[in-house]
Amino acid sequence: MPVLRLGLLGFSPAQQAMLETALVVLRTRLRWRISALDDADAVCVNGSRVTPLPDGCLQVAGAVPRSPALRIDADHPGRPMAFSLPLAAGIQAESTFDMASPPSTRAMLEKFEGWLRPVSVQFCLASRIVQSRMDLSGTVYHVTVDGRLVAVVSRRSGVGVLPIADPFHLDNALWSKRPGPADEIPGHFVQVGMSQALWQYAMRTQRDLLPTYFRTGPIYWCRSPQLPQRLFDDSHLMIGRELTRAPLSFVELGKRTGLSDAVLSRDLAGLRIVGAVTHDRKQAMRIRPQPAAKAAAGAAEDMTAPAPLAPQES
Repeated sequence: MPVLRLGLLGFSPAQQAMLETALVVLRTRLRWRISALDDADAVCVNGSRVTPLPDGCLQVAGAVPRSPALRIDADHPGRPMAFSLPLAAGIQAESTFDMASPPSTRAMLEKFEGWLRPVSVQFCLASRIVQSRMDLSGTVYHVTVDGRLVAVVSRRSGVGVLPIADPFHLDNALWSKRPGPADEIPGHFVQVGMSQALWQYAMRTQRDLLPTYFRTGPIYWCRSPQLPQRLFDDSHLMIGRELTRAPLSFVELGKRTGLSDAVLSRDLAGLRIVGAVTHDRKQAMRIRPQPAAKAAAGAAEDMTAPAPLAPQES
């Protein structure tokens, strides 16, 4: 199961510590950790530090002196959001919780887990694909639990998940092969591209997915990973910058980027899973370099991210 990420807005360090302790003590079905706002699966907002704006958005005052206020659109947050009580005057919120009440905080986390079921199911499906080294070429899988279709897995159409599917039931799921044309995903399923599902798994799993041979021989850049740019960290951009210049070994790449072995291993595993890097020189040569990659290779003094890691939004 993935470790879900909780972002916090407007909370003091003491309040953040209180919530961090609650994530450990309350022991809901899934594990949680406090994360940076950009990486968060769900967000908690300090309801007492919110001010309504004329355009309908909300402004959240920083809890630390001289920290900037943040602006949010509560009507279209893009991810689950809950407000702590008490709420500032004039603020209404559909989802609230009382930090002083463990049952209330637990209920908030459980509600988040319900909303995030598709994320958890996608993680479990990707885990099965990677660990089983499943070949999806020309094959579609219909995943059923007790006879009910809960997911469709296809290289072309991606991964579609029934919104109410329970990730804890997937151990008993039946993966049935279907012909390629049977990859239509029902309209009410939550859909994500195959590369994005595999990438999210690689970035979240506690397993070391990087094969041993990637730690000894040269590593080659193949192609740009076609993923939303928001999924990349600076570490991915640094790796791409160095490998578009020339193949490097794991040790050389670590020295060039300054990344720890753990981060480098995780990031290379993700880039390998989505076909961006390889240890096979012949495979790298078979893939025609993209014009953007050639331009980036010549920009040796440019310390910004190279063009190959500026993918299109999916």
